[in-house]
Amino acid sequence: MLENTIERKKRRLIILKGISQDLKHSEISAQLGANRGVLLSDIKYMRRNSDLGLKQAETAKVQAHEKKVLLITKETIPFKQNERFLSMTGITLQDKSFHNMIDFNKHALLKILKSEDQQAAIFKLSTSIRKTLRKNGIITKRWQDNEITELAQEYLTLKNPVH
Repeated sequence: MLENTIERKKRRLIILKGISQDLKHSEISAQLGANRGVLLSDIKYMRRNSDLGLKQAETAKVQAHEKKVLLITKETIPFKQNERFLSMTGITLQDKSFHNMIDFNKHALLKILKSEDQQAAIFKLSTSIRKTLRKNGIITKRWQDNEITELAQEYLTLKNPVH
């Protein structure tokens, strides 16, 4: 029993280091030279005893995972395209598509703004147009009380001042 406790203390450091580096359990068990069951048993033991090192390793794991995700995201083609578009125009692709959607559906949106019951006017639109407007953040996604978002209202009033 004493021998098992000593081994667990040696394994603990390797486990904590592996967890903090956001390694998978199989990778950590390969470093230990033990099967995955031993690793999971040790982690369970540490959790049960509220091991402070495990908590710190798990917070480090979250930070390491966020860094990995950020690096992967920056390497994707859409991210690079958006960065290039932003540098050329000063506006993101998402904002540009938002403005294009409002300009394309301007007549219907102005009609909705002038109506007394916005929800009824929105439901008069076709389902595909409503879905597109929701997806682009022009109308709200609520089930019962749909309305034009404040950002879309501001854009419409700036582009089309009411006399």
